[in-house]
Amino acid sequence: MIPDAPSRREETAGRVAAAVAGVEATALAGFALYYLWQLIQGRGTDPVVVIMSVVTMVVFVVGLGYIAVGLWLRHPRAQAPAIAVNALLMPLGIAMFQFAPAWAAGLVLGAAVVGVVAGLAMGRMD
Repeated sequence: MIPDAPSRREETAGRVAAAVAGVEATALAGFALYYLWQLIQGRGTDPVVVIMSVVTMVVFVVGLGYIAVGLWLRHPRAQAPAIAVNALLMPLGIAMFQFAPAWAAGLVLGAAVVGVVAGLAMGRMD
């Protein structure tokens, strides 16, 4: 059975979800570079912890990059990880209101909500 072509709404939702994942990957890459810069400057408390944090961030950058490309191309296996990653970011965004500027917490929470809603609005992709 050949699946129906996506509606304009579903296609737009996929582009929005891809853009959110791409922005998240870019932001995380920036944090990884900042960690490395701090290590090079000698400001890191423990080099092993900094390196492992950077490695973990790079793994997520690669994963989010693949998710963003997959969503842009409407690959069916990219939808569930996109929804899951953004659903896991929601509690972080809520918790950030206690220790971060409200604009940063709102940005994380807003991006997570938009990512989940857009991922779900893409419809079923077989």
